[in-house]
Amino acid sequence: MASERQIWDRHWRDLEQVDSLIGRLASVVRRTILRRAVCHYAARWLPADGVLLEAGCGTGEASATLPAAGRRLIGLDHSLAVQLGNRGLPPYELRVVGDLHALPFRAGSLAGAWNLGVLEHFPTAEGIVVLRELRSALREGGVAVLFWPPAFGSSILALTPVEWVLSLARRRRFRFFPEEVNRLRSPRHGRAMLTSSGFEPLAADFGPRDAFIHVVLVGSRPA
Repeated sequence: MASERQIWDRHWRDLEQVDSLIGRLASVVRRTILRRAVCHYAARWLPADGVLLEAGCGTGEASATLPAAGRRLIGLDHSLAVQLGNRGLPPYELRVVGDLHALPFRAGSLAGAWNLGVLEHFPTAEGIVVLRELRSALREGGVAVLFWPPAFGSSILALTPVEWVLSLARRRRFRFFPEEVNRLRSPRHGRAMLTSSGFEPLAADFGPRDAFIHVVLVGSRPA
């Protein structure tokens, strides 16, 4: 059975293929929708200075236009995506290959963190472990902005019928992304996950700003 890292390495290699339909579609969504959403929520919630981490950055294309200014931006991923070419020229000062279960940062060293489409891949108990590790790396008052796809989001409505047709045509199960075992059932579910991980929930937003793709959860490490 393939390891989690092997699954993600294969996924990102597929995205890099010129003729990859999912690669082209994903790139368009990141460039036309998600970049604006990331900049909006970063300006609203993330600190204006200090070390900020994209925890599970992939290629970083959705964060390519996030202003650095006084921030030190770091991208972390455990797959080869973090080593790929700068598809979206993300403004990271540093790219790190690392594990979300054991972040390579001192406790309290991060001013803030964000990610897109990461936590739905972890079962609930494991997701809480990952969130607790992130909370530990944040300084007191540090903020995490989490773009978490819900079970009722637009990506489900758009992609599920296509997956079904392709599975039928190929006579094997087809999925655009690795298994998503923990899509949010509701904003309340998201706030419960944050609370269970030691975060103080600050906001939960679901709307047209990112085309209803994610619930955007915001939490802070209590002082």
